[in-house]
Amino acid sequence: MTGALVLLRHGESTANRAGTFTGLLDVPLTARGEEQARQAGRLLAAHHEIPDLIVTSTLQRALHTADLVSDVLDRNIPTTAVWEFNERNYGALTGMTKVSARTSLGDAEYLRLRRSRDGRPAPMPLGAWFTLRQSLALRGLPRVAVQRTESLADVITRIQPVLHLRLVPAVAAGQTVLVVAHGNSLRALCACIDDLTDVELADLNLPTGQPLLYRPNAAGVLQPRGGEYLDPAAHHAAALVAAEGGT
Repeated sequence: MTGALVLLRHGESTANRAGTFTGLLDVPLTARGEEQARQAGRLLAAHHEIPDLIVTSTLQRALHTADLVSDVLDRNIPTTAVWEFNERNYGALTGMTKVSARTSLGDAEYLRLRRSRDGRPAPMPLGAWFTLRQSLALRGLPRVAVQRTESLADVITRIQPVLHLRLVPAVAAGQTVLVVAHGNSLRALCACIDDLTDVELADLNLPTGQPLLYRPNAAGVLQPRGGEYLDPAAHHAAALVAAEGGT
């Protein structure tokens, strides 16, 4: 049997709707986000891409999305929460609206911090960092799992071993694996899968609730490059993300 890897950004969260930098804040889905998750499940069913395994982050917006997908598929799918797929920590920008951040930073710096591989915001204050570490989604995780700030390159570093040691072997064994995670952790995963250049990575926009499919070729390489959305309308949704300044 041929395996598959499906990437799914969680449904719209309350912070997505409010236009704030979320990072590791553990915010819930909106009603629209819940419906996006259900629609993702319907797309998977319609294309006969039923997961054998679901891998999520430890944050509730990803876990809830995965639960809703499983409910639509009417399957008790084994689900594993992996901290490496948690969202990028936006440091001192966490909780700030994107409009105010852009005004404060200026366009060039704002885009560098959001879209480049190496841009790293200022660290969050120690008090906020200690509080964050005690949240239910992050409590008990290793210290390396909750940095005070991260670049996208940092996220790529933590995700790459999971791709090669867990995801690729499962797909090679014929399993369909669904990864439910976040805008930046999935951008990092795509960077690893497709060996994206800095320009390609800056231009990559992943909309909420849209399954993106990869399959291995005879050599075990995941294809097509860039993946294939199950819903052609996802390309329009990605353009809207780009128009808002990215994930």
